[in-house]
Amino acid sequence: REQIEIVHAHQATSVLGLESILHARTMGLRAIYTDHSLFGFNDAATIQLNKILKCYFSDIDAAIAVSHVDRENLSLRAALDPSIISVIPNAVDMKKFTPNPSKRFPTNTINIVFIARLTYRKGADLLVDIVPKICSKHPEVYFIIGGDGPKRKIVEDMIKSDGLEDRVEMLGSVQHANVPDVLRRGHIFLNTSLTESFCIAIVICCFG
Repeated sequence: REQIEIVHAHQATSVLGLESILHARTMGLRAIYTDHSLFGFNDAATIQLNKILKCYFSDIDAAIAVSHVDRENLSLRAALDPSIISVIPNAVDMKKFTPNPSKRFPTNTINIVFIARLTYRKGADLLVDIVPKICSKHPEVYFIIGGDGPKRKIVEDMIKSDGLEDRVEMLGSVQHANVPDVLRRGHIFLNTSLTESFCIAIVICCFG
């Protein structure tokens, strides 16, 4: 009844998205896929995923990648002709992200902001490794960590075991509307993601 003509799916690991593309082709509808993340080629999980993509995307009409490196990665993973993959970079509304140095707190420190889901793919394990090293070498550094997830406990354990309670601030989950205020507190934004192909947060920080 909706008179659908095009099915547009996102994210390689979305079962719903992949099934939608499969059913779209069987129903004679146009199918488009947008990719957001980089994946490898040499571990069991990505080998299996890449095989699935080759099957589901075998007769897809078009694909979109958020960066040129993502386009190359997707083409190799899914055996897609690069000519059907368009690059449309991520964008942000810069009116919502404006700098304000007066919001930096605490003062008399160099504030490093990390804000992301605390998961393996977002590099939470790297965060655990580098925070104590940076703090030991640079006594003026103060970390502000926003986000929640399954890796939160190892971050909290690191803070406690290294005695960094006065050097690392854990914000927990941050509402989207409050993200700009958290970013304004920092001098440096730290990104440890393992799979970002075009990090929106970095774009925000470059302009905001």
